[in-house]
Amino acid sequence: MKNRTSARFDLSDAIAANLASKGGEALLHFDSCWIDWKWLREFCDHVAPVFARAHTVGLVARVRPTHIATIAANVRDRRSTAFIYSAQTSSGIASDIRRLRLPVVVADSGDWNETTLRAASEAGSIAVATSESDARIAILSPGTAPVIAKGDPDIAFRLLSSGTTGPPKRVPIRWDTAAQLVANSRTAYVGSDNADAPQIMASPLGNVAGLVYTLPVLALGGRLVLLDRFEPQAWAEAVRDHRPVRGALTPTGVRMVLDAQVRREWLESLQVIGVGGSRLDEELQAEFESRYGIPVLPAYGATEFGGVIANWSVDAYQEWGRRKRGSVGRAGTGVALRVVDQGSGHVLGPGEQGLLEAKVDRIGASWIRTTDLASLDEDGFLFIHGRADGAINRGGFKILPDAVANVVRQHPAVADAAVIGCADHRLGEAPVAAVELRVGQNVSPIAIRSWCRDRMLAYQVPARIVILDALPRNLSGKVALTALKEILSSKAMDQA
Repeated sequence: MKNRTSARFDLSDAIAANLASKGGEALLHFDSCWIDWKWLREFCDHVAPVFARAHTVGLVARVRPTHIATIAANVRDRRSTAFIYSAQTSSGIASDIRRLRLPVVVADSGDWNETTLRAASEAGSIAVATSESDARIAILSPGTAPVIAKGDPDIAFRLLSSGTTGPPKRVPIRWDTAAQLVANSRTAYVGSDNADAPQIMASPLGNVAGLVYTLPVLALGGRLVLLDRFEPQAWAEAVRDHRPVRGALTPTGVRMVLDAQVRREWLESLQVIGVGGSRLDEELQAEFESRYGIPVLPAYGATEFGGVIANWSVDAYQEWGRRKRGSVGRAGTGVALRVVDQGSGHVLGPGEQGLLEAKVDRIGASWIRTTDLASLDEDGFLFIHGRADGAINRGGFKILPDAVANVVRQHPAVADAAVIGCADHRLGEAPVAAVELRVGQNVSPIAIRSWCRDRMLAYQVPARIVILDALPRNLSGKVALTALKEILSSKAMDQA
């Protein structure tokens, strides 16, 4: 497993060196306690004999010290990590375990139950249970899979995408891409970091945002404060107590902090807040900056690009911020951007809207086309105007309406369904499903939503189900989405 690529620096060597040299220095803060490097080394050594059977280890990822330690153990020993989405039902986790058929799957003890353990047994996977901060593990199922799983030795991570085309896909991230991600991490939003200040992590561990927090700390040093989920008051208290110099929020998080009326003095250590995941409303940005006096710097990126590819620097913000409201910044280091016509692929000029394409050195030499409608102005600032595929952006999670509607249609009482995105105060957009029932059927919106929860990821479940006598259709029989939006906007919000 030592077939190394020619990266700018080697992640495995960097993490191995820190594990060998550091001892009682604080590393991770979780549940009111600091965990040191000695604990991390003990965990890595403890799991090494179990993990040695696998080229790839599955991880039902949660923001837990033991799960960050699992990543450290895998990277140290040049082993790939395949992430499994934790915010789904036990049946969904079980399906992923069966589909992946990995020699080892690690999950929090609360994620192992009769359903998931049966899946591990059927897949031949060793079921490894972790507790919140204990360096010990428990083997719940011995596993029968091959000693070494087949896989590409150049793949470091299989990250969860946002799920634009249905359930999250696993996007392969190569070792050299991950190394460059670490190298670029310190200047993603700010020119330099205060090395003594910890970072506050409330991002999901299984996606690229989680790695942007985790890998630099493991490879370069520093400290990380872990929040298992974002809650504005808890986040603000962590900022108050640990005094980081920079923070990161989603647009939803920005709104939640404002709505929670977090005290200004609690955030006074922050020099900047980076915002990504979805479009940041200009008025929301201005309101936050006015209340807290902290520059809010939007950014643009994706799992497929290995993270952020366009962002604001502090210097650019000071010069251009007021004049370029609504922009996600300029192309980052090693990134080229262009906008092309949807039909012809012809490169468009400044201010013209089309599909965004990017060439990212850490990914490769090819131009990658996105489904985002964008424009570049004469100064190179990127503006995102929406999605060409009609996806709904629910607080940073991308949802394809047809994928949700297809599941709703499977309900035995549903004749047809259509899903559209409606404005949401906290999340920007949320999916709303309009349903036409089968003749003679009678079912409540609450019952349909409950049925959906067992068959979708949490963020895909419609925020509302509206039952109509008939869906509006055009002459060809297709659902008329414009008419449907008008109908739904006139319906009372008290339907589930």
